[in-house]
Amino acid sequence: MPSIALIAPVAIILATAGAVALCGVAGWKIDRVVLAVGAWAAILVLIALWVPVRSTQELNAGQLGFGPFDLRLDGVSLLFALAIMVPSAVLLTMQQRSWQEGTVAVLGLAAAVLAVESGGMLLTALAGGAAATLAVILLDVEDPRSPRPPWGMLLAAWLALSWVGAILQVRGGTAVYSAVPVSALTVPVFMLLAAAALMASGLFPWRGWASQLWGRPSLRAAGVAVATLYPLGFYLLVRGYEVGDGHYPQFWLQAVLAAIGVLVAFGAAARAQAAVTRRGYLGEVIPGLGGFALVGISLGTPLGLVAGLATLAVAAVFAGCIPLLPDRAGTASLVVIAAAAGLPPGIAFGVRVVGLEATFEAGNLLGLIGVAGAATWIITIIGAARAIGLPGGRGHPVSETAPRTALGLAAVTVIAGPMLGLLLAAVALPALGDVMQVPAGVSIANATSVVTVSTVLPAFALFTPVLLLALAAYIAAGPPPVKALARPALFTLPGTQFFARARESVRTAAIPAQYRSLLDLRALEAAATGGGPLLWLAALVALAFAVTR
Repeated sequence: MPSIALIAPVAIILATAGAVALCGVAGWKIDRVVLAVGAWAAILVLIALWVPVRSTQELNAGQLGFGPFDLRLDGVSLLFALAIMVPSAVLLTMQQRSWQEGTVAVLGLAAAVLAVESGGMLLTALAGGAAATLAVILLDVEDPRSPRPPWGMLLAAWLALSWVGAILQVRGGTAVYSAVPVSALTVPVFMLLAAAALMASGLFPWRGWASQLWGRPSLRAAGVAVATLYPLGFYLLVRGYEVGDGHYPQFWLQAVLAAIGVLVAFGAAARAQAAVTRRGYLGEVIPGLGGFALVGISLGTPLGLVAGLATLAVAAVFAGCIPLLPDRAGTASLVVIAAAAGLPPGIAFGVRVVGLEATFEAGNLLGLIGVAGAATWIITIIGAARAIGLPGGRGHPVSETAPRTALGLAAVTVIAGPMLGLLLAAVALPALGDVMQVPAGVSIANATSVVTVSTVLPAFALFTPVLLLALAAYIAAGPPPVKALARPALFTLPGTQFFARARESVRTAAIPAQYRSLLDLRALEAAATGGGPLLWLAALVALAFAVTR
């Protein structure tokens, strides 16, 4: 297959955006069909490019300024592209949206896919910044008054990554992931890379943008924004292993990132168990899974990386089904909450067990982080049990919900539990081999079990009886009645109200009326665009003089 075919998934998504815009301008009410066909066609083309070869494919399309325009399809880019495209395709198919929103959403999806298919940091930074900008535009188009991530923070992440790419280009002669010399990835450079990753995905112990978006009245743009942007920070951390020849520059960097991961998961679990509505609880599901994924990816071991990547894949499934849940109680909400919390024998339960086992096998400080992760998991389960009886919260239009689809996606994660080993071998192991060296003859997972250093987890033999018993009990008892009951929270974080008030006061701070004209950006923009050619010529001369001094 010619290498130029690697651009086909992105090209199909861009063509879909153009077709949706054309349908909207012409008044044809088929934009939702076009969105669904284009999104799923891009997924099928991506799989068709990978399956016949199952090895790295590259396309060098020339120079992009300071670096090459290099596309690359390997195990890592395949996993992350699917983690972005599948939930986005589900939401674009099931939710009703205007053609303007559909066009911007598909353009953001194309930018995100280009970011994970790029072979170097500079193109990743450019595409990631475009995806972040389009996500912010999409959120503003839907409802400019609702919460959204600060565009400056998202853009700062990708500017930091472009800075890393420029440093590597100067010091190592290239910013292509597979060609950067190991010596070029110093501790300061990696710290800048890690900071960009944490900001890009909002991986903070406090309530980040991935949680705040679920407070919007509508979840059309919120779901697409989380699906397209949230995996990108993890992608940078995984590619960091490839740049460092399978390692981060220092062990303490792994420990710090793993500690941040468990703090992210604990913060999400603490907020979830204290939530006052089911919508508030569901807003913490993705950050909680992201925290556990960050712990696994940061361990620096093959088993940990596999567990982290698999956890991220599970988070992608829930990113596609949570926005489709209605706010009312029902079987769909019950199954989604139980599956996301990691109850056996679901796939979320299996990957969390493997991830904690990886921390214990890593030993030393990382073993203590595993103990903290186990305690956080317990809090997560308590929060899930409490969330079942919570009131729904702010309702959103029926056109945005699809309870059967959400129920089906969550049920798939439960039924797939016995196939944990097969899923790890098919999804995570190809990515592992691209960024980290694994000893020859060592198999972490196969069709029936997961192999660790200290033990073997026979997932199929252990999880299948539990799954059959759960199905038999469900069929015998029927759908359980779900009633809203006021249950007290297990605990509240000290200082939560104080920090919330401080953040709100900073957010609502305004310039006094008599000084607003000095900083009126819209007036400045109007003056700039209305200026004559002499104004721009004078500005150009002044800029040239300043640069050449």
